[in-house]
Amino acid sequence: MEELNSDLSAEAAALIDLGRILGQNHAFGVVSGRCSAAQAASLHRLREEKGYLQCAPNWDEFCDRFLKMCRSEVDRFIRLWQEFGPSYFELAQLTRISADTYRAIAPSIQDGALLHNGETIELNPENSRKVAAAIAEVRRALPAEAKAASNRPAVKKPPRQLEAHERIADLDQRCTAIVGEFQELSRKEQYGENWLQLTSVLARLQAALEALALENGLR
Repeated sequence: MEELNSDLSAEAAALIDLGRILGQNHAFGVVSGRCSAAQAASLHRLREEKGYLQCAPNWDEFCDRFLKMCRSEVDRFIRLWQEFGPSYFELAQLTRISADTYRAIAPSIQDGALLHNGETIELNPENSRKVAAAIAEVRRALPAEAKAASNRPAVKKPPRQLEAHERIADLDQRCTAIVGEFQELSRKEQYGENWLQLTSVLARLQAALEALALENGLR
């Protein structure tokens, strides 16, 4: 696939990568809240390189419409990938594990295996019960404060405040999407039963934009 992408334009290659990610989304295990290491890495790349703009005006809408997940959940997977890399996801495919518990056992994970009580447990589906039992034992041995932290709901960090140029770029994308939606509705509803409602909204929007244009010396 990499050889094929090298012969395409950057935009076409990005679309192929995006299609691959969307196709894999059915395997995300949304009900169980799980995600593979490869998927987390792809999501991280997609967000950082803004590949989602190929089919959505912003990251929120992309997550909702195409990944069928809320942005906060997708961002959580990305944060876990950034902090722990693939080993966390390999373990999470076998048993549920919080970030705090993983931090406690991370030194015991080497070369795709968990070292526990002198035993090397390969992280594969055949050993899922042994892995879960080992994690439970490790968790019982954690200090009470660490246990409480692992059970405590994650505190959501306030979203980063966008810079002015980022807000303007986002506004530009949303305006393009809104104009496109108005055009579509206009073709469908012109002189139809909803035409008066549509033209009323358009008139109010036009008046507001004209007032802004006057304030900024564009009229």
